[in-house]
Amino acid sequence: MDIKDIKIFLEINNCRNISTAARTLFLTQSTVSRRLSMLEKELNVKLFSRGKGHDTVQLTLAGERFLIIAEQILALSIEVNSIEENKLIQHLSVAVPDSLASYMLRDFFRQLSRENPNLKLEIIVSDSNPTYEMVANREVDIGLTNGEAPYPELNSKLVFKEDFVVMRKGNKDSFSQLVHPSELKSGNEIYQFFGSDFNRWHDYWWKPGFAKLRVNLAQLTVEFLNEEEDWAILPESVASTLLPEDCYLSYISDSPPERSCFFVTHKKPRTDRVAAIQKFNRRLQVYIKEQINNKSNS
Repeated sequence: MDIKDIKIFLEINNCRNISTAARTLFLTQSTVSRRLSMLEKELNVKLFSRGKGHDTVQLTLAGERFLIIAEQILALSIEVNSIEENKLIQHLSVAVPDSLASYMLRDFFRQLSRENPNLKLEIIVSDSNPTYEMVANREVDIGLTNGEAPYPELNSKLVFKEDFVVMRKGNKDSFSQLVHPSELKSGNEIYQFFGSDFNRWHDYWWKPGFAKLRVNLAQLTVEFLNEEEDWAILPESVASTLLPEDCYLSYISDSPPERSCFFVTHKKPRTDRVAAIQKFNRRLQVYIKEQINNKSNS
C-alpha cells in the first residue's frame, strides 16, 4: 500500500470533493481518481459514495473503518521519517484569534517554541467560528477560542477569563477610572467583535451599525483612535499592551461579560498528535497560572 495513496484518500475525505483535493495536492483530477481506484481495488471495497448530480463525496461504511487505519498508517509514517539523531519530531497546529495570539499568549508561544525545539508548531490566526469548524474537521489540532465549542464532537475547557476595558483618546486627567456605557458616544466607537455574549451586551447599550468604524484586528483599533473622545472596548491584556501615550484606559460599570479563552480539541484527535496536545495543554495551564500570579503581585 503506497503512502501517497493514503494521503490522497485523507485529502479527499477532508475536502469532500475529488476536484478540490486534486488542486490542494497539486495533482490532476484524473490522477487523483486513478490513485483512489487503485486503492479501492487493492482493498476490494468502495471507500466513497457520490450521489447522482452531486460533486461532493461521502465515506462509505468501509471508508469510515479505513479512515481510522489510514490515519494510523500516516502517523506511523511521519514518526518513522521524523527520527533525527534519536529525537522524535512532533507536529502541532493551533488556530487562535489575533487578540489572543499577539497579546496574552505571545510570550507563551515564544517560550513553547524555544523550550521544545523538536515541536514543529503551526499557528493559524482565525476567529472563533471558523476555528470550531477546523477542529471539527481535524484540519487543526487545537483551537483557542472566545467561547465554548458548539459541536458535539469537540471538547471545550476554560483556560482563563479577563476584563474588558475602554481605551479612549485624550488626556487622562479628563477621564475617570470608571466609565458608564451611557457616557460613550456611539459615533466615536472603533468596534471589534469579541463573541456573541459581548455582542449582546454591546447592542443593549449602542445601536448596531452606528460605530465610527468596525475592524477585526486589535492593532487597527488603536490606529484609528484619531480624534478626541474616540473610544474602543478591548480585553485588558490587549489594551495594556497597545496603549498609546495619548490614550487612557478606564474600567466599565455595568460591564460586559468577561472575555473567555477556551481550549478546544476534537474528542478523537489524530493519534500522532495526542501527546503533543497534552503537553501543550499542560504548559498553557502553567503559563496562565504564572500570568495571574504576576498580575496579583503587581
